[in-house]
Amino acid sequence: MNPKLRTKFSEPIGAELFFKFPEIQSNEKSYLDADSAAGATTLTASGVNFAANQYIAIGQPGAEKTEIVQISGTPTSTSIALVAATSFAHNRGDLIQFIPYNQIEPQRSTDSGANFSALTAVNIRPDSLETYVQRTGDASTDVYRFRFYNSTSALYSGYSDNATASGYADNTVYAIKKRALQQLGEKYTDLITSEFLNDALNEARRIVDQDPRVLRWSFRTSFNSDIGSIVPGKWSVTAPTDLRDRNTYKNILGLRIGKQNRPCDYQDQRRFRQNYLNVAHTTLNGTVLAADTSITLTSSGDFDESGNVVIQGETVTGAIDTVAYTANNESTNVISGVTLIASGGHATGGEVWQNATFGLPMAYTIDNAVIYFDIPFSDAYAGENIWCDYYKTLTAVDTDSDTLDEPFYDLYVSYLKWKIKYTKSNGKADRDTDSDYKDWLAGRETLVTQEVTGQTIQFYPS
Repeated sequence: MNPKLRTKFSEPIGAELFFKFPEIQSNEKSYLDADSAAGATTLTASGVNFAANQYIAIGQPGAEKTEIVQISGTPTSTSIALVAATSFAHNRGDLIQFIPYNQIEPQRSTDSGANFSALTAVNIRPDSLETYVQRTGDASTDVYRFRFYNSTSALYSGYSDNATASGYADNTVYAIKKRALQQLGEKYTDLITSEFLNDALNEARRIVDQDPRVLRWSFRTSFNSDIGSIVPGKWSVTAPTDLRDRNTYKNILGLRIGKQNRPCDYQDQRRFRQNYLNVAHTTLNGTVLAADTSITLTSSGDFDESGNVVIQGETVTGAIDTVAYTANNESTNVISGVTLIASGGHATGGEVWQNATFGLPMAYTIDNAVIYFDIPFSDAYAGENIWCDYYKTLTAVDTDSDTLDEPFYDLYVSYLKWKIKYTKSNGKADRDTDSDYKDWLAGRETLVTQEVTGQTIQFYPS
């Protein structure tokens, strides 16, 4: 789990950084078998789950006298020796837990998160759930991130999400969760955790996103998206990763090719396959060098016993390569007697054609997240762009700095408040009488009645 950071900015205090204590609940643990006075250099406890030089937290994270200490030597089943004496007294039964890091390395960016510089490392504060750092000279536009650091092993954790000094915007996950908690007078507990609220927020967003009365929300569209550049001899492009349902065309509003902006029509698979009648197609099964006299194909069964094959260009600045051959061994998928391979050769996996017509496509189909065109691209369109207008899928949020693409994010505060009450009551809260749940339902109804897509998707019979 990524480290968590929150920020705020105010004059003349400057940027205030709050580093959340690391998640260690599932780490190895033990308990004090006897009271321990302040200044102790040995703890009476089983240390069999720990190792020399590791750091341990004594006490519950955030509790007043919790401290982080380092183990000296190999602990035993009855004692744990420490590198330095404890600062506080501890009671029998107090928790001892492995913590992999003892410091925090903050980093600052003055160019909107493009480049970061490390700030002075600070010790993790164990008697608080957040470690505080003040930056009086920094700007409200500065961006921060951090990672945990083990000053003995010199190992780091992963980075936190980036956070701007001015804090989280209203449409961030953090701001929505904060409002829900504050309006109920609640704080995070072992039951109501940040991750629990993340799950509840994603649940609410899925309910809205999948409302059968809308299907496609107007704010979740992407226009003029460049989804790839043309490589001569290619016939496909990967569908956008955020396309809603990447196995059908029903969420593609338009597909256009190159500077001509020529629109492509959709064809179902049965109609689409007619575009490639009498065309042999496969891919290279291995790298091809310019000096090679044979080429291994993924399958050569559909190719003539001799003749020419056309191999796709290697890059957007390349060209299709017509290669002659004199023999085809269908059992080994090797064509031999090869001549005229272009300088530089070809990488494995490249498209190989025979009897294909190359040009500018006019139709497409989609299958398993790949968009295919009715003819492979010719050299004339090398490097031009493939443009797509489409409806985006819902992207789940999982960190405080994530922003919601919905303009009605305030609605989710009511749902989170309901989920908090429902969970704390062990499922006994009555949604029919709960004011927050009723606000949630009313808000959804308002959204549905006000939604106007402004777009149409046309379906053509085959």
